[in-house]
Amino acid sequence: MKKDLILIFTLCSLLACEEPLVVSGTAQSPPVFKRSALKNKLSWIEGNWKSDVLGPGYYQTCYFSSDTSLDVVSYRFDGKDTSVTTVSTVYWKNGHIYLGPYGEWVAIMADKKTIQFEPTRSGWISIKWTQNSKDEWTSVQKKPDFERTVNMKRQPSIADMLKRK
Repeated sequence: MKKDLILIFTLCSLLACEEPLVVSGTAQSPPVFKRSALKNKLSWIEGNWKSDVLGPGYYQTCYFSSDTSLDVVSYRFDGKDTSVTTVSTVYWKNGHIYLGPYGEWVAIMADKKTIQFEPTRSGWISIKWTQNSKDEWTSVQKKPDFERTVNMKRQPSIADMLKRK
């Protein structure tokens, strides 16, 4: 009996420490995430990516600059150099996950394959990133009168691409 109670107590303790598989809320009342949630929920996006957007190659490099910050470097690559480079940051702060330097978007839903951001300012788009496979993910950007889907495929790093030239 005593061993059974210890086992039950141990299991309950372990389950209480785990973050739920899916956490959701609204932009006005975003869910609370543990500090470790950013890496736990977005580790799949780390790496180099190329979009299916027509025109010059549009790329992103995603990497964790700290336990609470994921930097997203977006750029165009014409085979020789990069241009139009921007850096966005997804970060954890005070229990919430934000996108943008001033928290322009807040995560309202996250699990191991999807994160959805809603704007904290009216009129901006919502953003949803979904992992389709180890080497592909999709970004869906929406407003009531607009929707765009961008497919991203894993790529070698720029250094590796330049070596092949």
